[in-house]
Amino acid sequence: MTSAVLYTKGARIWMPDQDTVWRAAELLEDFKGQKQVKIQYEDGEESVLAIKDKNSLPLLRNPEILIGENDLTSLSYLNEPEVLYNLKVRFLERNIIYTYCGIVLVAVNPYEQLHIYGNEIIQAYSGQDMGAMDPHIFAVAEEAFKQMTRNPEPWIEQKKQQKMEAARKAHEQKEKERVNGSG
Repeated sequence: MTSAVLYTKGARIWMPDQDTVWRAAELLEDFKGQKQVKIQYEDGEESVLAIKDKNSLPLLRNPEILIGENDLTSLSYLNEPEVLYNLKVRFLERNIIYTYCGIVLVAVNPYEQLHIYGNEIIQAYSGQDMGAMDPHIFAVAEEAFKQMTRNPEPWIEQKKQQKMEAARKAHEQKEKERVNGSG
């Protein structure tokens, strides 16, 4: 199935916009290879979208049910406007600053004091799997701790290598100073 098949009447799309960066719209007719298609923005304004070829079709929007997902990898369409919109919904409408993108934690800085770091929250995330609760820095820390305690050898080996590298660099620096000092 080509992506053009997805562009049918009622398909939800994103349109670039000078003022808002991205603007939500919907197709008012099927795309069947024509050079233009009618669209309607969420505010009711109708427009005609010029289409050069299949590669210039607008980005698709996710279904309503996926809006505000706590893991961006759960989205059907993972594109710039969808990521930004999902973060906006979670932060502005739901007051949630953390979102996962797979194993990566995305944080939106609220520029204010939040009460999401106390002992009660630490205890709630303690012993939990990373995906079992809402995204949080404590969930990531708990997962890292579990990984270190299950298999400590890589961590110990990495520390040894770091110490050996630091010692080698210090030795090279001393040798360089000795050579430069005696010349």
